[in-house]
Amino acid sequence: MHIDFTAIATVAGVGFVAAVGVVLLYTLGLRFLGTGQPADAAGDHTQYADETARAGRTPPAALATAGLCFAVCAAAVLYGIWWTIPQFH
Repeated sequence: MHIDFTAIATVAGVGFVAAVGVVLLYTLGLRFLGTGQPADAAGDHTQYADETARAGRTPPAALATAGLCFAVCAAAVLYGIWWTIPQFH
């Protein structure tokens, strides 16, 4: 019996890079969603009693970029599921 350790290392490496890439894109999408929000140094509320932490506005370009990041993440996950389940291909 021969085990191809090179193939195992290749699959592990590609899986690691893909996982890190999806997490990075998701984090980047969250960061773009937070663009334009007020600074929140005091925890859950800002210094004003009537203002919540989400009172600011996210610019449309940042919102579109965040949506693109989330769409790419979803596409990568669905592509991985498609390759994993043999009935899909």
